[in-house]
Amino acid sequence: MMSLVNKGNVVLFVSGNDVPTDDTSDFIATIKQRVGDSGKLQIANLSGVKKESHGASTFDIVIAIFKQSCTNEDFLTEALRILKPDGLLVIYEPLSADRKSDTVLTYSERISRLKLSGFKVKDTEQKNWDVDSESKDLLLKIYSNVQNVCKVLASKPPFEVGSSVPLSFTKKHTNVWKLDDPVEEDLIDEDELLDESDLVKPDASSLTVCATTGKRKACKDCTCGLAEELSGKAAPESTVKSSCGNCYLGDAFRCASCPYLGMPAFKPGEKVLLLD
Repeated sequence: MMSLVNKGNVVLFVSGNDVPTDDTSDFIATIKQRVGDSGKLQIANLSGVKKESHGASTFDIVIAIFKQSCTNEDFLTEALRILKPDGLLVIYEPLSADRKSDTVLTYSERISRLKLSGFKVKDTEQKNWDVDSESKDLLLKIYSNVQNVCKVLASKPPFEVGSSVPLSFTKKHTNVWKLDDPVEEDLIDEDELLDESDLVKPDASSLTVCATTGKRKACKDCTCGLAEELSGKAAPESTVKSSCGNCYLGDAFRCASCPYLGMPAFKPGEKVLLLD
């Protein structure tokens, strides 16, 4: 732990309300020696951390020692506020790996609470106690058995709480559909899919359809000349006779298959001529 404290650091040491002051005297003296004259060390107990009204982003490291698992969520919130960006939070407390009847807090629950409070936790797996001899001797003056004590290390994100970054929406994106591979892809040429017969323009006369069916097939009693055109025979030049006798009166009196449909009214027997 002491390797985390460097010369010139501003450190806050927090002890649980059940930790005697005499038990932590050697621990505090070692921290003072590590920060040196250019650094600063402040001491507080758990109930007095918030009462001190420390400024935001004040400390480089917050070191907390609890004899019992700390369930005070306000402490984590306050620690995140007073730590500098990328500042460290080190917590020593007894934590079990699994939930037991007398267990206050498990190791996984401590990690979850730190993350929910806004801290970053790199090591989320509980490991056996492994510290240098100096730290072990200092902790043995506080705990009767350090094997039951866990060291949890978390850090504040590298930005200030509540900070914001303006977003610019004016930048125009170019080459949205640009291929990642600069090599030209082998694409199919659509013109190669067409035959010469597909490029021949059709004759307008071959597009004539029946006025009744709308298809290139003459109806049973064809009078429009499509039947003769399809059979290759010439249409008779005799005057078309009306089956109803009312074709000359206009479209209002003509049936759907009338050969005069769409032509103006005329006198009976008169040849209909349309002006260009």
